[in-house]
Amino acid sequence: MTAPLPSLDHLLTWREASASGTAIASALVAGRGAAAGLERSSAGAERIVLTGAGSSYYLAQAVAPVARDSTGAVVLAVPLSELILRPSGVLGDGPAERQPIVVVSRSGSTSEAVDVATRMRAAGHPTIALTCRADSPLAAAADQVLVSPDGDERAIVMTRSFASMLALLLRAIAGAAGDQRLADDLDRAADRWPEAVVAAEVGRRLGTTDWRRVVILGGGPAYGLAEEWGLKLTETSQVPTSVYEPLEFRHGPISVCEPGVLVVGLIGGPGVEHEARVVREAAALGATTWSIGCEPADVQDLPGTTSLIGSGRLASARLPLLVYPGQALALTLALTRGCDPDAPRHLGQVVIVSPT
Repeated sequence: MTAPLPSLDHLLTWREASASGTAIASALVAGRGAAAGLERSSAGAERIVLTGAGSSYYLAQAVAPVARDSTGAVVLAVPLSELILRPSGVLGDGPAERQPIVVVSRSGSTSEAVDVATRMRAAGHPTIALTCRADSPLAAAADQVLVSPDGDERAIVMTRSFASMLALLLRAIAGAAGDQRLADDLDRAADRWPEAVVAAEVGRRLGTTDWRRVVILGGGPAYGLAEEWGLKLTETSQVPTSVYEPLEFRHGPISVCEPGVLVVGLIGGPGVEHEARVVREAAALGATTWSIGCEPADVQDLPGTTSLIGSGRLASARLPLLVYPGQALALTLALTRGCDPDAPRHLGQVVIVSPT
């Protein structure tokens, strides 16, 4: 008999995560409205920098390869600290070049985010803030502000804020770049939210096992999502978690595979067959595997597969929907391990670093 799933309804973090579908829908509308301003800010730019810290940096990592494909520009994702401590390594040390800087921060109060926006704007770089709070210090420091209307939250760890800001920035980039195919696919993403809910139920079921280790695999745009899954697992449940590009997993880390290890593959797109082979190898070595986002025709013999979007392949427009299943896994595992995901240890909602 299958054991009943533990209720998550008492958790603020889960309730806010479960509102992600609505937050994504409103963010896509905001993204359409922001496209013209973003187009003006990035006009003629050969290089665009996306930056944030923690989850916001992982959001930048997910968006950067999509933006490269849509705009044809060089798009970099870097931590805020690199623009503070080693700016020439990001911007170059030659003559000043106009480079749009997109600074991501849920609260808009993270000290490094405000510092970077202030410095970049003063240096003449078009500065765009992506946040959930229009009245934040970051918003005041930027040339253009992109606000997720329903993304703000009280929980310490990011949930609907991440998914909605991701959707907003992707939609704004698609509109600014004239990438109509991506724009149309994003506009349909909110209608597919029920499929993310179904995938989250798989995550909840897997979260009832106290895994000794969890490995998240993701390539291309999904690598940033894999990093975010890994962070959610680490900060809410303290389970040892590692993140790798799927084919890189073979080069040493695959030695962790054994019973009691969960390997999650966020796989799809052009490399799905190769990525699926890595997951098969992990399963053959004793790990439990869960593959999400792939097309069944390509991975019909792959154990533990969830097709997130019907029979469609993992696509850039579906990235916001991949966030919720990871949150379901992380929060359920936290309860299984006796942790309180509403009060993760050593963490607050905003990181403020005092000047030294």
